[in-house]
Amino acid sequence: MDRDPVIQTLGALAIATPYRSRELRVRPARRIDLVAHFSGAFDLAEHQDPGHAARVAYLAHRVAEELGMGAEERNSVLYVGLLHAAGISPALDGTEADANAWVAERFGLGENVQEAARAASERWDGRGEPLGRVGTDIPLEALCVSAAHWASEYSDHVDHPLRARANLQRANGVELVPLVGAEVAGALYEVLRGDETWLALFSDDPAGMVARLGVGEGKPSRRRVEEATAAMGVVIDHSVREPGRALRVAALARAIAGQLGFAEGARDAIGLAGHVLDIGQLGVPRRVVEKPSILTVEEMELMRRHPGMGSRLLEHVPGFDEITEWVEQHHERPDGRGYPEMLDDEELALPARILAVADAYWALRAHRPYRPAHTAEEALDILLAGAGRQFDAGVVGVLPEALASAGDVLTENGVALRDDDDFRLQIAELPGADD
Repeated sequence: MDRDPVIQTLGALAIATPYRSRELRVRPARRIDLVAHFSGAFDLAEHQDPGHAARVAYLAHRVAEELGMGAEERNSVLYVGLLHAAGISPALDGTEADANAWVAERFGLGENVQEAARAASERWDGRGEPLGRVGTDIPLEALCVSAAHWASEYSDHVDHPLRARANLQRANGVELVPLVGAEVAGALYEVLRGDETWLALFSDDPAGMVARLGVGEGKPSRRRVEEATAAMGVVIDHSVREPGRALRVAALARAIAGQLGFAEGARDAIGLAGHVLDIGQLGVPRRVVEKPSILTVEEMELMRRHPGMGSRLLEHVPGFDEITEWVEQHHERPDGRGYPEMLDDEELALPARILAVADAYWALRAHRPYRPAHTAEEALDILLAGAGRQFDAGVVGVLPEALASAGDVLTENGVALRDDDDFRLQIAELPGADD
């Protein structure tokens, strides 16, 4: 199908004008600010309400304080608490405990955090998983988190701190010592006596509360935001079984915005949104995400919840206000037949339209159990056929030039992400990756 030059030029210029001079910059933040809020996605994978991991991290930090652990160790406790169930979702070789450590490594956390995250399900009496470590062979950070998680079992899903406290008073504390040892158990009970503990556990913003406890990470920076968001994208990719997808979507969306004349700050923000576009899918049942055939109506409805879940996970991330809106809208359509809100053309943000096209292009280029991958030409033809209805015509019109301008970031095989140095090198080479 030939591309209509009117769609490619006049339409693209008309819709992009407000973003050319608009000042939109990614707000600097620390790694803990991002990880604390991203942990809500791991809560969904654990079948918990968002905020569970943050509450575990907070309570574990208080236990660490009671034990007299230093600032650096307490910071490690926060991260282990936030990531204690992060390994549930990614599809990796090895155990869930190994996956916990893998996620910690993706976020650039040190070996001490990785090791403690790997030991988050070990028990003092040696009956834990996966290695059956005993007593002091278990990192103290992991024991603090285990104690906090035990307490959360009695306080989560309760609507009032007094009721939660009563639940714990009725709990059989005898089971706690074999789990974490007498010293850590005693520290937990001491912490639970304080009123401030219970008030904090019922905070309206548990992730923000935990982030404020983090120390020793230096000044907030845009580089930290970009690295942490890209790392979350890698975790999402391994959870939805398509490694490399987030980087491809982010790079293509940023290139499209460049073709439309967006200012650099807006391009940066759109790229960040591309990395976490599918964060809400961690809350979709695995049987649906992994289904090797076309989804039923009921399963499709479950899948259609993910933009809304994603926006709720991101809404309190520092500086992500507009990104949250774009993530929620990335499956909306100009003709008003999208989801989740069936927005009409005037309500749909231009960055969300860009992300929709970038996301759809790479979905078409990927192999699916029910169809082979489309070629680049076939994918472009499908998008052009939907221009003006399913996809914004002006955005589709500049797609070929955007694909060309993205250069080495977008390879024909779709940027097969690798680990460690190769991954970090690719992130560093992305346009706008400087502080």
